[in-house]
Amino acid sequence: MRKTLLLALLTVPAAAHAAADEDTAMCRNGGFPMSTAGFSLAKVTVPRLFFLNDDDGCPAKGEAVCRQRAYVLKDDVVLLAQRQGAYVCAFYPNKVGGSAGWVEASNVQPLPTAAPPKPQAWNGQWHDGDNELQLLANGDGSVTVNGNAYWPSANPDPQQNPGGPHLGAVTARGYPEGQQMQVKEDTCQVRLHLLGDLLVVSDNQECGGANVSFNGVYRRATTKR
Repeated sequence: MRKTLLLALLTVPAAAHAAADEDTAMCRNGGFPMSTAGFSLAKVTVPRLFFLNDDDGCPAKGEAVCRQRAYVLKDDVVLLAQRQGAYVCAFYPNKVGGSAGWVEASNVQPLPTAAPPKPQAWNGQWHDGDNELQLLANGDGSVTVNGNAYWPSANPDPQQNPGGPHLGAVTARGYPEGQQMQVKEDTCQVRLHLLGDLLVVSDNQECGGANVSFNGVYRRATTKR
């Protein structure tokens, strides 16, 4: 009995610490893919929904203080990540990247969870800015990932970066588990989460030169007809 009670007391701080870490996770464009809460899709249910900042006491200070310029409209579909009280971290992808920030959870309606995708559903050429990932399903159910990443871009200004871009790359194979998959090449580890034609990607910052990262929300390239 005493042993059971001691074990319970020891596990409480760990759980509380995990919750606190999630509450303080960064909800910004660069930080969104690094959430450990998992990702899902939701539809906006109000006419106009502004994103809120995540610094200087936001989003707790409310929309009047924390409002960003970026917003989404009713029926737009957004990606959701970690929660903080009445707010949830959201990301809206667009052709130039996307916008991230806190929104009131009551203003979005979670979409039904899709069935686990087949390996072939991962196939495609995926892009986030200049970064790219090519995914190809194999006959044994695994998926091969080939990717290249750049900082600050693939073709930076020669005057600002005379040595050219910093480079990163990964070639590895992994087995999807539902909508998620992890691959590893040497010390480079990449985590992928598939949601239809969106792919949320994060890495351990060991996949290339200084500041190079695969972190981002990738869109599948459309096939030209």
